Amino acid sequence: MAYDPDEIEAWKKQIRDELKKEVLAEIHRELSLEEKDNVNSKKVMDRDAHANATPEPVELIPTDEQVIISIKTILKIASHALKYANPRISRSKWVEVIGLLAGKLGKDESVLHVEDAYPMGHGDAIYAEIKDYKNFVRAFNDIKQKDLFICGWYHSHPSYGLFISQEDFGTQSRYQRLWKRSIAIVIDPYLIDGNSLGFDVFRGDLRAKKWYTIPHSLKEPIDARALPSLLEFINPVIEGKDVYLEYDEE
Repeated sequence: MAYDPDEIEAWKKQIRDELKKEVLAEIHRELSLEEKDNVNSKKVMDRDAHANATPEPVELIPTDEQVIISIKTILKIASHALKYANPRISRSKWVEVIGLLAGKLGKDESVLHVEDAYPMGHGDAIYAEIKDYKNFVRAFNDIKQKDLFICGWYHSHPSYGLFISQEDFGTQSRYQRLWKRSIAIVIDPYLIDGNSLGFDVFRGDLRAKKWYTIPHSLKEPIDARALPSLLEFINPVIEGKDVYLEYDEE
């Protein structure tokens, strides 16, 4: 199928216009806080073992439930993932990242709106769980002030696909015991290639020890073809640089 280049550029411009300075600054600030607060490693990740030790997936379970995710959330997660797994870093040093998801329920409670993401950890130590509870409390308070609640978590699988490992399933189980509808977003930023959005949404069947995907959509109308250039647009955030300099700044 042939695509109109002008149409693609219009999509890009629409999303860029929505990525106002405040949003980019927020991503920059939260990635900086995450880097400052999470500097120690406790466990070296065996990537091959991680990829192979996965509970059995099940078919998509029919449900009236919907998950709607803001583009701001996905760009935050992708930025976090790429900060620690990008071409400027030796592939052998790529690591996973983890964070919290903040959301709210619609009026009839059948729709979960995922409105924001909070970077919480990274490194060889990553257990896909949050070790520093003072950071968790800080994020919890920020989320509560926005009239949202913790509706799940996210983590990255840089370059090795979208699935739930045995370790991930254990983490997801803990979230679901706190709230049975908790979700996990898994992102592989290297699948954001113009054909795929690069992420999926999961939940576990705790009794059967299986995982399944949850129907989801993006809040803003965006095509997968626009995402790669949007990530390039926010590369300064990923590199820890100021996104905007005013005329009187050096």
